[in-house]
Amino acid sequence: MSGPVAAVSGTAPANWTARALAIVGLCFVTNMVDGMDVNIMSYIRAALSKDWAVADDTMGYVMSAGTLGMGIGALLIAPFADRFGRKPIILAALALMSAGMMASGVAGSVGPLMWSRLVVGMGIGTVLATMAALAAESAPQGHQDMAVGVVQAGFPLAAVATGFVVGHFQPLIGWQALLLWAGALTTLVLPAAWLILPARLPVADHAAAGEGSRAGRLFSPEFRTRTLLLWVAVFMGLMVLYSMLSWITKLANGAGLSDANSIYAGAFYNIGAFIGTTSMGLLTTRIRPTLLVPVLLSCAAVAMLIFGNMAMSVTGALAMAFVIGLTLQGGYNGMWPIAAGSYPQANRATGIGWAMGVGRGGAVVGPIVAGYLMAAKVSLASILAIYCVPLLLCALCAWAVGRAVRKVEGAGNAA
Repeated sequence: MSGPVAAVSGTAPANWTARALAIVGLCFVTNMVDGMDVNIMSYIRAALSKDWAVADDTMGYVMSAGTLGMGIGALLIAPFADRFGRKPIILAALALMSAGMMASGVAGSVGPLMWSRLVVGMGIGTVLATMAALAAESAPQGHQDMAVGVVQAGFPLAAVATGFVVGHFQPLIGWQALLLWAGALTTLVLPAAWLILPARLPVADHAAAGEGSRAGRLFSPEFRTRTLLLWVAVFMGLMVLYSMLSWITKLANGAGLSDANSIYAGAFYNIGAFIGTTSMGLLTTRIRPTLLVPVLLSCAAVAMLIFGNMAMSVTGALAMAFVIGLTLQGGYNGMWPIAAGSYPQANRATGIGWAMGVGRGGAVVGPIVAGYLMAAKVSLASILAIYCVPLLLCALCAWAVGRAVRKVEGAGNAA
């Protein structure tokens, strides 16, 4: 057993099957769509701000509208996957994402753009929670942590591709056309999900879940400690992660890069994020994610301090953006195998969804705070030092979740 998911999944197949591979592959592709839909806003930020004369503090609210929607989706929509099954909720979430992205592309002012990003976020928040649960339940025994971790790598991989596409095509067709392009690609995933997902994916056993009390069961004596620790870890981690995702190009500007090179810094960040997330997923077959995550996030804090305090060439800045992505997002994405392994199947989508939903508060607050700090002309070194504090707290809580799970499992085995 490589990690905690294996301990709580009683319905895992014995070996990889064609159906399991197809489902996990679909989860990977869907997370790629999520990565495109989230990260495209950071890449078009400079052009959007210039065209509409939007100040940095206002852009913070635009960036955070999507993350607020993700919280709504994770908290209020994703838990229905434990009651009605995974497929209908996934299809509904993809429909929300498609509609919201198309609306973003035709928005004519900040207000409609914020509302459309809210809708996109609702779909993404639902998908992220549901896909993590689905990947864990589809993978063979002992491979659940790896499946959840590898699926998360789709997010930064798409962010890499999106960065290069925006860098090349934005001067040719404009940022609004790129939003419509992203919406069209999102729509294409809908029929694939309809065909690949079986008509009736597992629905949690109502007796085991406690009908009508899934969210309340997260605070039962067995789960209370890990639930609270997960919520703190996800809140603090997303506060840092989404600040970097939303403002990486602006931070790269602050490090001395041009607008064009700043876009490529965002792409290099996400190349590192993809490699880090994939490596983390593979390593979970040998090392518990509750050990991997704290190590990687601590390294990310060191990399951020170096990026903010040392004068670097363009090559050095791009390399450091890569390292930050490798350690920060690679490490943070290990939280989802941890979250999936903290709850049994009957409550898994609810547990992950509520952790994501509460954590989205950090994803909303983080970019707004960063926007105000930059508008106040706070130095890059100070901004990154400030964000190291919640990052290290996330690392500590991730380690503590593993300890809490092992403590409860040990007591159960002793009984």
